[in-house]
Amino acid sequence: MNIKYRPLKAFLLAVDTGSFTHAANQLGVTQPSFTALIQDLEDVLGLRLFERTTRSISLTSAGQDFHARVQRPIADLEEAYRGLADLAAVRRGNVTLGALPSTALALLPVAVGALRQRHPALKVRVVEAHNDELVAMLRTNQIEFAVGALAEPAPDLSFTPLAQDCFCAIYPAGHALGKKRGPLHWRDVLRYDLILLSQGSNARQQFDRAVREETGAPATALRYDVTNMGTAAGMVRQGLGVSVLPRLALPELNLAGLRAAALCDASARRAIGLLHRRDRSLSPAAQALAVQLETAMDEIARRLLPLPPLK
Repeated sequence: MNIKYRPLKAFLLAVDTGSFTHAANQLGVTQPSFTALIQDLEDVLGLRLFERTTRSISLTSAGQDFHARVQRPIADLEEAYRGLADLAAVRRGNVTLGALPSTALALLPVAVGALRQRHPALKVRVVEAHNDELVAMLRTNQIEFAVGALAEPAPDLSFTPLAQDCFCAIYPAGHALGKKRGPLHWRDVLRYDLILLSQGSNARQQFDRAVREETGAPATALRYDVTNMGTAAGMVRQGLGVSVLPRLALPELNLAGLRAAALCDASARRAIGLLHRRDRSLSPAAQALAVQLETAMDEIARRLLPLPPLK
């Protein structure tokens, strides 16, 4: 049995309006075409659904039974179609995004704010985590996509670059680092007490990797581990040492009384982008958010320290 949606919809409209003529107008077809739809349905079912006269229509007993059975399923089907249409048109939807703390601080407020203006019904959940945790959550479907760094090759993940970022030395005004001529390198920072982001952070991973690769680097006298970038800046302001923070986050931090200088080592660079599983397509809501993230990054880039040449 091959029953199509359009004859069923014609049947329900005829019942609701009590007239083939009015039902045909609502369906947007001529009355002969509408009558043919009802006839096709009756032929498929092998039953007469309507008693018809020149002035009125009424349901047969079989028609009454069929109407009782088909009314709810068709309503559910139409609701399902409307729901999917809303998702496709980004009129509603949910998206869970993971983000590095530095990108969450600088990028997400701008992007999510713009998304809400354009698509107020969308709901966004943000999960801040270290880069390794973001990758693990992507692979286990805890988040749909992430703003992070591709620290190592991952064939199962797609990476769409947003920007090149670098790490910057943060030090008090008048500090010796500010008097150094020429480019600033990791080895210059290592001469001083350091206030570093905690183990597991992308910034700390790149710092530790760079220090291991340095030959003849001076030993750091003291290190403080902190979780929050604002805490690091506050400790630098108190003269407790020098910090190394992502360039992307600096416009959102309180750097009053402090100076920032970008490091010129290749190992102080990182690519920031959108990560998601290759075997899964982004939902329309996630695609809409990705567009706003790209736009926000373009706007934020104008306020960042210029990237130094690699030396």
